[in-house]
Order: sequence, then C-alpha cells, then structure tokens
Amino acid sequence: MNAVDTNILIYVNDPRDPVKQRVATSLVAELVDGVLLWQVAAE
Repeated sequence: MNAVDTNILIYVNDPRDPVKQRVATSLVAELVDGVLLWQVAAE
C-alpha cells in the first residue's frame, strides 16, 4: 500500500512548476495500490 501526500496531488494539477508536475504525475501514474488517507482528503 502506498499513500499519496497532499503535495503530490497539488503538484499534479499545478502547471507553475513543470519539473515538480512531471515528477508528481509520474509518481501517481506508477501507483499500483495507492490510497488516499482521510487526513489528506480533509486537507
């Protein structure tokens, strides 16, 4: 199980920093069994 942090979700959708966006998108795309913790969803 891999948890996704709020920052990763923000970087995926924030085009202001293309390098961070590319890395975050890659991390999310490679998740096999990722979960979104309730604390992250609440943020």
